[in-house]
Amino acid sequence: MIIEPLTPGSEDLPGEQELGGLLAHLTSRSINLQASLPRTLSDPACTVLVARATKDSPVIGMITLVLYEVLTGMRARIEDLVVAPERRGSGVGAQLVEAAVSKAQAAGAEVVDLTSNPQRQAANRLYLRLGFIHWPTNVYRLPLQPTTAKASVASPGENPSPRNAG
Repeated sequence: MIIEPLTPGSEDLPGEQELGGLLAHLTSRSINLQASLPRTLSDPACTVLVARATKDSPVIGMITLVLYEVLTGMRARIEDLVVAPERRGSGVGAQLVEAAVSKAQAAGAEVVDLTSNPQRQAANRLYLRLGFIHWPTNVYRLPLQPTTAKASVASPGENPSPRNAG
């Protein structure tokens, strides 16, 4: 398997349909990849890694690593981890997470955070198996755009709906 970063202007950049098909497994929201992909790839804080079975094969998984500096140190966050349904359970997700963690460590990050919907049981088991610790915290979200305001609202201790909750 090949894991490589996507770069702006790359000749082998996956098409919107290819990435959009993967991202559809994460959210029911419409994603404008024509706008968001170039913005994300040109952001020095973001690294999008893709997994392919071979150099010329379609993307079978992807992950976004975000590095950011705060007063208390360098942090990293994993977003948008998704693996094609037919490849789940084959180690693609683990290899993507390990590649992202390795990049974060090389950049000097002190921690790597991620959120995962409690309904995604296999993903949650993967994170624990890879050494992530379930952190006792509350996540609060303030939707700033009408399209993001549909995320479920749960009181502390309640489970949010299975879709769109991270």
